[in-house]
Amino acid sequence: MSRTPARPDAAPAASDLPTWMRWGGAGLTALLAVLFVVLLLQVRGQGQRLQALQDRIQSLENAQDLERTNALEEQLRSTVQRLQNLEGIEQSLQSLSSEQENLRLQLRSAGSRKGSGDLEPVLPPELPEPSAPSSSRDRPARPVTPPPAPTVQP
Repeated sequence: MSRTPARPDAAPAASDLPTWMRWGGAGLTALLAVLFVVLLLQVRGQGQRLQALQDRIQSLENAQDLERTNALEEQLRSTVQRLQNLEGIEQSLQSLSSEQENLRLQLRSAGSRKGSGDLEPVLPPELPEPSAPSSSRDRPARPVTPPPAPTVQP
């Protein structure tokens, strides 16, 4: 009698397979394992390349941010310098205004003391010229002329 499996649709046992099928199965299993390892190595390599590219992109963005920051700092320094120049000009203007007011008071008091006599012109003291802003260096300075002396009519 021949051997028959207990179930007709049951797979034959591993020992019943021919040798070439066992070697073929082992070869295919080894091939799949090698392909899996190669695939893992490629995925890992791609992950490293992606990380390197992300790092490079981040460094480029940081460089651009640094350039923008430097440009803004330069603009801020320029603005601060302009404001300081304007403050200096404002102080000079206030000084000149107060001196002009003092001269007017001196003229009034001199006019009231002399009465109807001839008035001598009162000239303002020589003032040092204020430093001009950088943009006005090319413009010629206007000569300072004293105001005309007041005349008294008899």
